[in-house]
Amino acid sequence: MRGALVVPLVVGLVLVSGCKKNHAPDAPAFPTGPSLARPDSSYSCSSSAEDPDGDSVAIRFDWGDGDTSVWSAFVASGDTVAMSHVWSLLGTFYVSAQAKDKDGAASIWSSGRAVLVTRTWVKTFGGIGDDWGRSVQLTHDGGYIVTGSTWSYGAGHDDVWLLMVGADGDMTWSKTFGGLYYDGGISVQPTQDGGYVVTGYTDSYGAGGDDVWLVKTDAEGDTVWTRTFGGAGGDVGVSVQPTREGGYITTGHTDSYGAGGDDVWLIKTDANGDTVWTRTFGGIGRDCGNSVQQTADGGYIVTGYTDSYGVGGSDVWLIKTDASGDTEWTRTFGGTEMDVGNSVQQTGDGGCIVTGVVDDDAWLIKTDANGGTLWSKTFGGIGYDGANSVRETRDGGYIIAGYTMSYGAGSGDGWLIKTDARGDTVWTRTFGGTDEDYMYTVEPARDGGYVIAGLTISHGTGDYDVWLVKTDAEGRVYHGGGK
Repeated sequence: MRGALVVPLVVGLVLVSGCKKNHAPDAPAFPTGPSLARPDSSYSCSSSAEDPDGDSVAIRFDWGDGDTSVWSAFVASGDTVAMSHVWSLLGTFYVSAQAKDKDGAASIWSSGRAVLVTRTWVKTFGGIGDDWGRSVQLTHDGGYIVTGSTWSYGAGHDDVWLLMVGADGDMTWSKTFGGLYYDGGISVQPTQDGGYVVTGYTDSYGAGGDDVWLVKTDAEGDTVWTRTFGGAGGDVGVSVQPTREGGYITTGHTDSYGAGGDDVWLIKTDANGDTVWTRTFGGIGRDCGNSVQQTADGGYIVTGYTDSYGVGGSDVWLIKTDASGDTEWTRTFGGTEMDVGNSVQQTGDGGCIVTGVVDDDAWLIKTDANGGTLWSKTFGGIGYDGANSVRETRDGGYIIAGYTMSYGAGSGDGWLIKTDARGDTVWTRTFGGTDEDYMYTVEPARDGGYVIAGLTISHGTGDYDVWLVKTDAEGRVYHGGGK
């Protein structure tokens, strides 16, 4: 009986030791492929996977947009498999890979590769004359509204030019406004009713010389009303913003009113463009406002420059007013040379971010809620460099647009600078050719990239052309497709 019991046990051991356990493939390698892609273009990603048993493997990809590829043909363990995909939506998608062997044992998914699908492009608009792009804003329908001036089109010399551009950078419509003389647009904003408001200057209409010009249009760019503000001297509107109560706030400079020379001019209108109040700020020197924004408390913050106050030359001037335009405080920043504030924005912490020029370098100044300096940074080289526009970004940092003669391809290039929350450089990009190129305004785009307006001689059809650049989140412009 003992022998009979031993025999089945031995046979069982032989049978168990003869069975080979199958192992699933290892997780595939982190996929290779693009980090930036354009919609509706084909891109290739690849990966490989090792099988512990040496079996051949098949690989598939999850494209992150709800689509998963079919399994590839079986390849030798460790061999690379590549597949192509077209993303039709904008956004960030994570591409991961999975492997299986011939017995159907599947691996876990690999880590995901981030692919930002975004539109990037460079566009020029203009004719044989000088055409300038000064301001760009996002529109309610996903496009962009641009203003500037045109010598190529319109009624006279320079005219205000308003351009509607789709998300792909192609022009939808354009309108000109002006008379026989010099008229130009400097700042544009979308309005609550779906239309647009433009400020700039007109020599064709008004009281004399240049007058501040405020133009209100409907959604198609057709005139709803226009208003002029000024006297016998030169008066210019440089920045306009809709206010929360439905009117508009405009800043610029006036030679017709104030204490002397040019003074900063702040104009508050109602929704119909009729004056509610005006204020001037300045002394016997030249003082100009370049940027205005309504603050969280209903007042206004203005930056520009002053020859009347400060250390010397011209200094950056920061003016805080209440809701009636009366001064709460002013601050000057600068040295003995020419220093200019070109753009201001109230930041999420209640302070301000200001950009402009100091000693031929781009300048970024961060203040607290009372205008006290928290820090300042300069950017530049041996040439003439400056900053024209700043916006706070989603990550708490800042994006700056301007110009550089120290870096880039030609005699002057557009310059885009990304900083962190402390003003330290994250990256910089230059744009342009061998001639003069200049960037005036930058706005964060909905897809995380940036749109910049300016002017270019290096590209386009005439002398200066309106220049519109759309970048990705890292300031890159992708040329070509599917690489």
